Amino acid sequence: MNKTLIALAVSAAAVATGANAANVYSSEGTELNIGGRAEFRGDFVGKSNGEELDGSMSNKSRFRLNVGGTTEITDSLSGFGFYEAEQGVTSSGDGDANDDFTQRYMFAGLKGDFGAISFGRQDTAAVQISQMSDVTTFSGAQKTFINAGNEQINNTILYTGEFVDALTVKASAVLGEDKNTDGYGISAIYTLPMGVGFGLGYSANDNGYIGNVKQGSGDAFIAGINYTYESLYLAGTYTTGDYDDKANVEFDGVELAAVYGFNNGFSIMGAYQNTEFKDNGTKYTKSDFFEITGDYAFNKNINAYVSYLINNADKDDLVPTTKVYSGDFKGDEDTLRLGLKYSF
Repeated sequence: MNKTLIALAVSAAAVATGANAANVYSSEGTELNIGGRAEFRGDFVGKSNGEELDGSMSNKSRFRLNVGGTTEITDSLSGFGFYEAEQGVTSSGDGDANDDFTQRYMFAGLKGDFGAISFGRQDTAAVQISQMSDVTTFSGAQKTFINAGNEQINNTILYTGEFVDALTVKASAVLGEDKNTDGYGISAIYTLPMGVGFGLGYSANDNGYIGNVKQGSGDAFIAGINYTYESLYLAGTYTTGDYDDKANVEFDGVELAAVYGFNNGFSIMGAYQNTEFKDNGTKYTKSDFFEITGDYAFNKNINAYVSYLINNADKDDLVPTTKVYSGDFKGDEDTLRLGLKYSF
């Protein structure tokens, strides 16, 4: 696996604007691309959220479809737009009939010498930092603590600027649909010539109301570092902040990831994730696991993988489902996932 393939693997969690997208129209400075994926994901041993598996397999398969385009306005100004939706599977094993398309991204923007500015449902500024370690099957929790630092957020204005070929700066504002739910964020990644990157970001938002009671505010600091050398990629991110300063709910999260690619299409990935909330001094586990993944790329369009998640969480320490900040993990079972993904 060369640096290009490593970069593709690292950006897998980002918006799939089209490493494999097909150009279906190009005329007079206007282009239209269509892409997506069809992915079988079967979980064995236990469910991916740590709950016990009653049957033989939990089906987490999905299908994504995206459409993106650009149009040239002048020599120094262009417009762009992007849409992506995902359809889950109707699973009798889970009893979760999710066969409707769910909107993931829908935004439009302008790009020029000044950078790019876009409007719509999209990632906030801090997501570029969380993506540094979001490279394996189960990683990516660092962006999920507060709304203003998360991905796929409605009513988001995002600015992206690239400077001196090594510095990427993003700034975002979330114009909340409900009262007192506005947010903002800023982040930057600087990459040295030797392949070491440093990232830092800050996000904050108001938490709106529950009934007639006004909630407090949340904020998050996120820092990341990564390193790329030939077929090796290493990354780590750390997040800390307040989920709700009025309710005295805080959080911390660390995520470490590694990818090594061989020259025969096979790559091995590993990750460690530990995230937690502290509610008025009481600690709750959001997630705590090790992951090991083997991935084989038949070509640039189709790959197969097997992932094993070692769940370190104690069921009694997990965030209670009654909490509004309840995490994805509901149990302490391990998970074995088999996957086959076709990208187009």
